[in-house]
Amino acid sequence: MKYLPLMPTLLLTMILGSATASTDAFPDRPIRLVVPFPPGGSTDLVARIVGAKAGQILGQQVIVDNRAGAGGSIGSAYVAKADPDGYTLLMATTSHTANPSLYQQLPYDTSNDFASISLLCDMPGLLVAHPSVPANDLVEFVHYAKAQKLDYGSAGIGTFPHLSMAMLIDRADLEMTHIPYKGAAPALKDLVGGVYQAKVDAYITANDFVQDGKLKLYAVTSAQRMAKLPDVPTVAELGYPGFESTYWIGIVVPSATPAPIREKLEKAFREAIHDKDVSARLEATGTRPIGSSAADLDQRIQLELNQWPAILQKSGIGGS
Repeated sequence: MKYLPLMPTLLLTMILGSATASTDAFPDRPIRLVVPFPPGGSTDLVARIVGAKAGQILGQQVIVDNRAGAGGSIGSAYVAKADPDGYTLLMATTSHTANPSLYQQLPYDTSNDFASISLLCDMPGLLVAHPSVPANDLVEFVHYAKAQKLDYGSAGIGTFPHLSMAMLIDRADLEMTHIPYKGAAPALKDLVGGVYQAKVDAYITANDFVQDGKLKLYAVTSAQRMAKLPDVPTVAELGYPGFESTYWIGIVVPSATPAPIREKLEKAFREAIHDKDVSARLEATGTRPIGSSAADLDQRIQLELNQWPAILQKSGIGGS
């Protein structure tokens, strides 16, 4: 009986030793990187470029898993409920912080169910329209939209294109009908096909259509002009001072993921972003590599969780 008091201590030592060995060995199998949008969009393309390099650094394949729907919340819910072992990651975007203001109930808690890994990159949007729209610049587009009450598309409720257009509609006092899609690729396809008239889209996916004359480009949504499009003005320059909307992409994991695993992932993905080849490929698409810390992503998420409720309420969006 005198040995019984030692058993709990021995058991605890064995458990802690096993946990340490498990984190030390991480990763020992492929990692799933969940993109909450369909293949072909800007988030998906960034995931494949950065994920491939991060996989090389980690010594395991990073597999992109597209789980689209509900403005990114389906993929987010999948990751929130996954085992917190570092093998299931989420590509979080601007919609990650907007969804709590857009939906009365989500199957996860954005503030408490995720832990940040890194803020990877961001990109401005391009305000584009189908060539059937007679307007040739933003001023003419606003006048035309006020007269015609046009339709606009997006990758889904709460996605960056939706939020950016909502901001423009509010600032320009427009009335436009929103057509949400399950991802950027099908939304862009229908815009090019003339199903609806306008949207905000990423340079990476829209610029080729602009160059081919299949879309009209009016402005960029960032605070400064894009290096790739130096002759294209910002929305702010064209009568809406202070207008700024950029699409950011970061990585989060289930909140209970052990700190040593989170640190390994943060190191790998930051190193991947700052790789010269990866940075060059991203910049060629109009994407700005950032690769900042988990703390920086935490700050961005908290800022937007605080700012979106007022913006969306003013725009008459949310609470669905």
